[in-house]
Amino acid sequence: MDPGQAKAETKPLATPIRTVEPNNMHYTDEKGVEHSIYLPQGTMHTACEHLQNKQWDELAKFEPYTNQGYTEDDFKAYEESHKQGQEK
Repeated sequence: MDPGQAKAETKPLATPIRTVEPNNMHYTDEKGVEHSIYLPQGTMHTACEHLQNKQWDELAKFEPYTNQGYTEDDFKAYEESHKQGQEK
């Protein structure tokens, strides 16, 4: 940009950005087998603890990830859980 030109204005996004927890995890177990599991909203931290503690049997209880995607309920659950955390 030429220093003499005015900077472009930043415009707000038309749609607010929304977020959710990740809904899948890929890992390799103790036997070298790769897995991809589905993480319903609210289960990410539990799955991460199982992974850190190498609790392969616990991770195997999760449903396989088959590109489940996200639903409006996923966004609402995330927003509700974070709203409650902000009120404390």
